[in-house]
Amino acid sequence: MKDIYELLNDIDIDESEFEEMEVSEFEKAKVKKTLKKSLNKKRKMKGWKRNITAATIIFGLSASAFGLTFPAYAGNLPVIGDIFRFLDNGRTGLYDNYKEYSTEINMTEESKGISVTINDAIYDGKTVSVTYSIESDRDLGNDPYILGHLDIKGSTGHAGSSTISKLDENHYVGLITASSMNLKNEDIVKVNLNIESITNQEKEEEVKGNWSFALALDATESNTQQLSDYSVEGNGVQVNVNEISITPMSFIVYYEQIVSEGIRNTWHGVDVELEVKDNLGNRYSGEGNGGSGDIDGYNINWSKTFEKLNEKASKLIITPHITLREYTSENFGSVEITENGEHIEIPIPKKPGKGKEEFVLEDIVIELGS
Repeated sequence: MKDIYELLNDIDIDESEFEEMEVSEFEKAKVKKTLKKSLNKKRKMKGWKRNITAATIIFGLSASAFGLTFPAYAGNLPVIGDIFRFLDNGRTGLYDNYKEYSTEINMTEESKGISVTINDAIYDGKTVSVTYSIESDRDLGNDPYILGHLDIKGSTGHAGSSTISKLDENHYVGLITASSMNLKNEDIVKVNLNIESITNQEKEEEVKGNWSFALALDATESNTQQLSDYSVEGNGVQVNVNEISITPMSFIVYYEQIVSEGIRNTWHGVDVELEVKDNLGNRYSGEGNGGSGDIDGYNINWSKTFEKLNEKASKLIITPHITLREYTSENFGSVEITENGEHIEIPIPKKPGKGKEEFVLEDIVIELGS
């Protein structure tokens, strides 16, 4: 299939029919990013570089002390205004309104010729989202690998994600998110972000430095609706929706899966995905915040953040999609680390379920505000 630029090449255009107009830095950056992504697809991957579109960051949430000195403020890096929307690039729509409700930080740390600036941060009662920009005295490649830790004080576990995009040879923007497993609807959280190294994957060059930030974030306004008796069950899997928290820019659904003994004995894993729409016909995209549960990974409490709720909606229709999976050496691996640091592979127990099975449960309909 042709991409948009190849299709445009096939069209006869009369330049006199077009008129120049002013565009924002955000719009310029989006065009550059899309063009660069199209060109990069045509390049062959070399050496050890993995075929990924965004760098990942290793997170570790802990209750570490906040004794770091606040670095100098700086807001003069030549970056776009709304990094949230730029990096999402219309993919989910989840971050369309995050900039409006975020806190502008503009805190900069410089180390080894690389300046890292925390631009904006937001806490929605469950997830911390932080945008950052990088100005470097050298090219860090198309997909720099960021090694660091995003710590939320008082959290005992987390799930997180990260993405980064190159603007030009020396400038990058990124987004880091982390969701606490045990903290929920706190009025304020203390956050420590520490980046230990940045690696140019094409050249296999690692720059070790110290980019550390400490900040406190107030939670955005939210309307939380506790729920009971909103559950559905089928084929040995039960899904309960326990709570919905609505913020000005998103809403969070808290739910749990309960798996029967028969399914546990047949399948290695059970995945529950939620399809969400409202009574007006709007469908909502979202991103999972991870979950916690029993040691064998069947009964789990989850949460998922969705894009801004339509203010005229009076009902949410939630449809659970269930996938039962077989684990093999190709799609699953687990190791045990001994006291001596030895890695021992844990064998996968044999179960009769083969491949995967998928089914959809009945809708869960929730009256908003009731």
